[in-house]
Amino acid sequence: MREQTEQQARFSFASLREKFLDALPYLVFFVLLFFTIYYLFGVADALLGIVFLFFSRAIIQDPGLSFANYLRRLCWFVLMGVCASIAGLNDVLFVVMSFCYLFFITLTQSDDYLPRNFYWLGLGYLFLLIYPITPGEILPRLAALGLSIALTTAFIYLMRFTLRKTGKLDEFARDRAFMREAFGDVAAQLRLLAQASETEPTNNTDPSLTDASPSSSATSTTERAEPSASTLEAQVEPERTFTLAQDYAQTEYATVLRQGGILSGRQCYTFALLLCCEQISDLIHATSKNAQGITPKNREYFADLAAVFEAVATKKITRISEIVSELEAFLERRGFDTTCYHESWNAILEALVRTLRDTRLSRDESTPFLKSIRYRYHFLRDNISLKNTQTRFSLQLATIVTIAVLADIALTHLIGLDFGIWIPIVAFTILNTYNDETLRSTKNSTIGTLVGIAIFALFVHFIPSPFLMPTVITLCYLVILMNINQTVSITAGTQMALTALYSADASLGTTLVIRLGFVIIAATCVVMVIFLFMRTQRTTTIRTKIIELERIDGRLLAQIDLGIKRGHVNLWRAVQLLYYLHMNLAFMENLANSLSLKEIKWEERPSRRESLAQIKQLKQDVQRVLQLNYKFAMDAAHAVMLLDPRRVHDDLLSDEPQHDLDNASPDTTARIKHIDATNERLKEKTHDLETMRYLEEDLKD
Repeated sequence: MREQTEQQARFSFASLREKFLDALPYLVFFVLLFFTIYYLFGVADALLGIVFLFFSRAIIQDPGLSFANYLRRLCWFVLMGVCASIAGLNDVLFVVMSFCYLFFITLTQSDDYLPRNFYWLGLGYLFLLIYPITPGEILPRLAALGLSIALTTAFIYLMRFTLRKTGKLDEFARDRAFMREAFGDVAAQLRLLAQASETEPTNNTDPSLTDASPSSSATSTTERAEPSASTLEAQVEPERTFTLAQDYAQTEYATVLRQGGILSGRQCYTFALLLCCEQISDLIHATSKNAQGITPKNREYFADLAAVFEAVATKKITRISEIVSELEAFLERRGFDTTCYHESWNAILEALVRTLRDTRLSRDESTPFLKSIRYRYHFLRDNISLKNTQTRFSLQLATIVTIAVLADIALTHLIGLDFGIWIPIVAFTILNTYNDETLRSTKNSTIGTLVGIAIFALFVHFIPSPFLMPTVITLCYLVILMNINQTVSITAGTQMALTALYSADASLGTTLVIRLGFVIIAATCVVMVIFLFMRTQRTTTIRTKIIELERIDGRLLAQIDLGIKRGHVNLWRAVQLLYYLHMNLAFMENLANSLSLKEIKWEERPSRRESLAQIKQLKQDVQRVLQLNYKFAMDAAHAVMLLDPRRVHDDLLSDEPQHDLDNASPDTTARIKHIDATNERLKEKTHDLETMRYLEEDLKD
């Protein structure tokens, strides 16, 4: 036990040391930016340093964002500065602008997949209102904003260059790692087919083996060198490759959202490769169901193909041209006994080769500007509804912060309170999408405030007044950058807030009481409203996400229907829809896991028996939706690859159909029949989903 405790202590120390070293460059940049703006423009504009510090960190950790999309993101911060300057002119503008601005940026700059993406745009707006400016000070504010942007841009690209050179952060290396992992997973499953036994299973085989995993102890006492037909299907797990594609989709989503919701060429390229690996895993699973039908020739086919994929996974082959050459040579020398098998496998492997050849895309991080605007408009049009989680949260956030703004104005006019803006700031920071998250954040904020007040009293006692502000700001931002946990960050933030409130002429006790009063008022505003206005629950989110899932499925189906008529699909659009299908399924799975936690909590409360039954029924419905959509995704991706326009034209993932593609047709009659069969399965699965639109009413917490 003692050794374990010491090991955990060493691990914690090493983790803190690593966080400190990672945070150090950002701290140096913050000190440079904050005090440069402070001495040139004054304390009112120096707060821009706080905003751009965290903006720079988010962009640096998002290396796939192109410079054009980076500039587009910067435009939102210019808008933030302009809106904050206008809001500070008088109380009416303060109230109206706060509601409109916060509602707008929350709705447009975040969604269910990335619900806090708006955070620094909102908090920066409120920070700039700590010291309102007059009309004559708007131009200096814009000059300070311009200088902040210039320094931030230089820092971001210097850090990106350094991290890429040291190999700590490289989106291209990260993409290759995903590709190698997918190839390794496919290779392992191909090896299972290559080792499949020709012996047909007998009736007395233990049925439990069907559901056993490769590492399960429920195996025969006599070990076999080759997996039997009864265990082969259980050992092949195509969902692993699907989960890997979901992981990639979630890893890239922050970049995708900042690009307007569409994929860049690099993201299309890597995700399309993962889709090909998914399809191969799905074919392996289908083949494993008839293990006794795998002939010696087919086993040689799988063994040779596994060797190619293993060479990529283990870095024996690293160049894309070498991978393409190996796969092309394999397709020339190997084939199946059965025409159906040969058609299916070759179609997917040919799609993989075509995708690998599109190397120009693999380095392309640009996105069409007008297309991204159009996509984001359609997304908002589809989702602006009081049933939508993010719409409800946008209204809730704007309303609560506006109430806090009114409290600030009332206290300022009634008792002459200074810095009442901290009331809306605290309300903004503790509010989250779901009530339980907000209550947990409120608790952490209260604890962090009390601890922070005690620490600040010590700082005032031991640190001379001339050095108090630079010392507290530097140390506290180092702690916040290290991101130890929420309570510690709030404790550090409290120091900074108290530094703004405190002056040498003011009583320390008065300053501390005022700060605590701000937290209490803000928490009261939040807690009173979250249970009365626009209350958001995860069950509501599940309902809206299922409707969104059906919308994506319907559009995929429409693309495939149109593709059958034209002989090709719009490949860019199809990959985009498949990307969001993966994202939606991962999000729903996370929501289902949160329902499991609620189920455990309610099992111990007899009064929740009826609600518990509803939770269990809801979980079953969600699992059925996930299973159906997994099969739907496999069928849809297969149809898209059969209708790949690159089979008849050399253009790379172009969104605009080429003239000579309009009259193109699939290669063979067998392929047309295969596409038609896949299309029928898609329609059947879509119909199954439509019958599941019923979900229980919102469950009470």
